Amino acid sequence: MGLYETKYAGLTENILEDYASLTYLTKGEILHLMKKFYSIDPEKIAANFSHRIKKQDIINKFGVLKNNPFQDRLFRVFSSENDDCFSFEDLLDLCSAMSSDCPTEVKAAWAFKVFDIDEDNQISVQDICNILDRLTGDPHNRANYLDKESKLKIAKVILEEINLDRSGSIGLNEFKLILLRLPEFSSSFYFRL
Repeated sequence: MGLYETKYAGLTENILEDYASLTYLTKGEILHLMKKFYSIDPEKIAANFSHRIKKQDIINKFGVLKNNPFQDRLFRVFSSENDDCFSFEDLLDLCSAMSSDCPTEVKAAWAFKVFDIDEDNQISVQDICNILDRLTGDPHNRANYLDKESKLKIAKVILEEINLDRSGSIGLNEFKLILLRLPEFSSSFYFRL
């Protein structure tokens, strides 16, 4: 029983070791995340280490999520209960995937889940159009979105380049293969803790 258990109920030195070995985060990063997570609702987390924190409270504490155009998808993909809430372990999974130490192939698998908006295990024309809206649109001015024809043209070009099996959509293996060839992917699917 060490310092970590007394400061953060439930986070023993053994659990911290486990988290460090199961994620791409250092013990220092894990403790930093716990400090921020714990500060949201110390009493509830002290009473229940698995307590789930609401999406808005997480966003307020972790500013890096505030303006992310894929915020809803990150919560959908990384929330283990699909309830728009995060446990500490959910937060660790997200931060581990976004870590600079996370291997590109692992990042690519998580990115695929985030970009597979309709969750059909394929990135389709509709998914690409949705991604384009998120990346190019101005939520305060609908007139600034790309028109449907432009989005479909871009989606067609992307599918021609990436859809190796010509199925009309991009599967996980195709997605990973392409992203592994893009050196800038790892640094763009990343955020600083």
